[in-house]
Amino acid sequence: NILPQIGFQIRSLLIDCCYSILQDDLFMKYFDKKMSIIFPKLERISLVSYQYNQLITFLNTLYDLNYLVEIRLYSLFPIDKNNQTTVIRSLIQANNHRITTILIDDQSSSLHFHHDDYYLNIIRLRIKLRTIIDLSSLFHAIPNIQYLDIILDENDSLSEYFDQLTLSPLFYLTHFQLISTKQSWTLEKLRLLFDQLPIVRHLSLFLSTDDRCLIENDTILSYLPSTVQQFDYAIYFYHNISFDEINEIITSWPTSHPVTCFYKDTLLFIHTLPWRFTRISFPTFINKMMSCKTNNITGYESSVEQLDVTIDKSFTLIKSLGMILQCRQLRDITIYVRDTGDTVKE
Repeated sequence: NILPQIGFQIRSLLIDCCYSILQDDLFMKYFDKKMSIIFPKLERISLVSYQYNQLITFLNTLYDLNYLVEIRLYSLFPIDKNNQTTVIRSLIQANNHRITTILIDDQSSSLHFHHDDYYLNIIRLRIKLRTIIDLSSLFHAIPNIQYLDIILDENDSLSEYFDQLTLSPLFYLTHFQLISTKQSWTLEKLRLLFDQLPIVRHLSLFLSTDDRCLIENDTILSYLPSTVQQFDYAIYFYHNISFDEINEIITSWPTSHPVTCFYKDTLLFIHTLPWRFTRISFPTFINKMMSCKTNNITGYESSVEQLDVTIDKSFTLIKSLGMILQCRQLRDITIYVRDTGDTVKE
């Protein structure tokens, strides 16, 4: 009884299939064919913990909403690969193709574009793709994109698949973020990617590599598109170089792009300062080293909203508090427990 009375004032609506009183089945029962009448000024809708059939049914109710331009998905249940293109099409074509922004969180299912998909309405997109090969259909499908945030979800071989990629240039893209830590990137592959971003201004990369060129400032910085104004960079480097060489690499980065480094054995982790990614999920040894650092220049205190912590016999929950306390904007924390013995008793 309340929603119909205040619906004309509502601009943002969240429906949570797990915890909200306003659950999907109840919502659909009362508002299925009345959305545009009850919520005429709705601009954004957020859907939490939806499954495939629920999502498709709900998206079909979105039409003739003159102001609705944004859809957000959180914790979307795994979607069968055969249905992923259907989800994409239903999202983008919802509300008579008025949707311009689709933001899907990193806890949601990966999705896939069909190679024939082509949508002019999307200008902001955050999405998880399954493999590197999915970049081809994605770049082709969204020629007017201005903001693009991608997570590549699965491990595949860049050397095997990258030559098969045909990436369309994104002439309007100004903000680009790529998180791809399950593939090993090379400078050559990044250069091919950069060539398709002719006006990008904000560039964020979180990668893995065994290519030394990607940790040397005079190499990676020199190949950035000339339009880049802000460069955020984090990379795992699998190496066999000495401590002195590592130190030389770190100190060689210019003051315009300061970096910090964590390392152990053959794994090196480098990132620019300050940290601007919203999630931190590091190997156990990096957690140990991070917990001792409290310098505000790291940026963890203002950027990190999601934190993954792994505890074991040597890195207990109490010891991890030093790291947790650095992340003052934290909203979501996941604690992994490994062979702890008595650790959890703390």
